Amino acid sequence: MVRALFFLLILASLASARTLRDLPYAGKKSHPYQKLDLYLPDQPSKKARPVFILIHGGGWSMGDKSNKHFVEPKTSWLVDGGYIVASVNYRLAPTAKHPKQVEDVLRSITWIQKHIARHGGDPQRIYLLGHSAGAHLAALAAVDSARQKTAGIDPAAIRGVVLLDGAGYDITRQYPALREGGAMQKMYRHAFTDDPTTQRDASPVHRVTAKAPPFLILHVARRADSRLQSNLLATALREEGGKAKVLAVDKTHATINADCGKKGDPVTNAISAFLAR
Repeated sequence: MVRALFFLLILASLASARTLRDLPYAGKKSHPYQKLDLYLPDQPSKKARPVFILIHGGGWSMGDKSNKHFVEPKTSWLVDGGYIVASVNYRLAPTAKHPKQVEDVLRSITWIQKHIARHGGDPQRIYLLGHSAGAHLAALAAVDSARQKTAGIDPAAIRGVVLLDGAGYDITRQYPALREGGAMQKMYRHAFTDDPTTQRDASPVHRVTAKAPPFLILHVARRADSRLQSNLLATALREEGGKAKVLAVDKTHATINADCGKKGDPVTNAISAFLAR
């Protein structure tokens, strides 16, 4: 009886949201990957809802905004918690190299700021959440004030950033440490070339300004490069007067993402505390 009631509550929760898919965020000539999905509560609210923008991982060269292992259960959890969720795609490497991918993420934020009010959202309360390569892009989009200005973004509208196990926050340090000719080095080269100037421009650590929003940076406890890179970013943010919390979790690179949104999950609890600050 208890189990049946639990599943009925889950189904009711999933039924409480509606989805608008494949909305182009870069105008009429949007590339097929320059689209986003909106997850909206069915019930209207008198108060505009804050917005979470989700940025998928995949080594900058694969992944999709509608992958169920990325959007769930975090999307249902956030929508049930009173948020609107936007899951975004972006052009992929090696065809799209830096800065095209972060420019796409910034275009999606611009679209949200211009259009989310008609869907009941608050354009002045936006949060970013990225996993893996998406964590890098979320961080870079949140701190790159020059590109924010070009995109027409109000930086004050980005209220917080949640990063799940990224390791590309300082590419100038990460790239030389990768095995020469290995798959990881190839992945970074396809996205950021082997030019140190380009790699530095793509590194959130080197783009931080005093305008950066608060960060919650989570990483897998046993992953040394993610731990190092997470702390480098937090240090850079704090040195500019920003707020950053780093939290190591006993998970894998996959489960830190897949479990996000589950009741009792330490990542979910940490994000809840971050949002309630």
